[in-house]
Amino acid sequence: MGLRFVKGLGVVHRAKLEAAPAPYTDLDDFVRRVPLDRAAHEALAEAGAFDGFGLQRREALWLLRAVLRRVQDELPLVPRDDLPSLARLSAHAEVVWDYRRTQHSARGHPLLHVRDQLRARKLPTAAEVQATPHGRRVRYVGLVICRQRPGTAKGVTFFTLEDETGFVNLVLWRDVYEKHRLLAKTAALLGVSGKVQAQDGVTHVVVEELWELALGQSVPAAGSRDFH
Repeated sequence: MGLRFVKGLGVVHRAKLEAAPAPYTDLDDFVRRVPLDRAAHEALAEAGAFDGFGLQRREALWLLRAVLRRVQDELPLVPRDDLPSLARLSAHAEVVWDYRRTQHSARGHPLLHVRDQLRARKLPTAAEVQATPHGRRVRYVGLVICRQRPGTAKGVTFFTLEDETGFVNLVLWRDVYEKHRLLAKTAALLGVSGKVQAQDGVTHVVVEELWELALGQSVPAAGSRDFH
């Protein structure tokens, strides 16, 4: 998806990566030929950049410790058979690691892997909220990707939440926002209750209450764009 998305890689790091001749034969070869610091190498490992060497992310992180210690030596890479038995990341965990390092994932949306839990709580998808008739009350949970309060909005705050099916736009009147200020400002995964407002092909949820939802799996933040 592009190196510029990887948190922990700056302009100088990217320039060194682009200047180093490729391809690389293995992780040892890469570390020797690309002069990055330890944190940058680990950021790449966590982002899955070394998958092409046949290394899972946990394997790459484990091997990096040894490779970085002997980067000036001529010794070969520690054999793969010497690796400890590391559990594979689940599909959900891979998405979580993607979001942690790049705030997005080509492997799917974080809520896709907890949809069964949301269904069990009778919580709809964004697509289902969009199809809900005007005036009906709904409860919805999504990742916060935007918080906005335009100067002309007279204290109204607008949120956008997302899941694997799309987006839900929220309207929070001043009293609702103030009542739930801490949650409104900090939550990455947000539950809302309110009334659907559907007019002229545009659907919003006018929020009456905010709440948190505890899930059995971690859900990463989506990198909300706030008050720009």
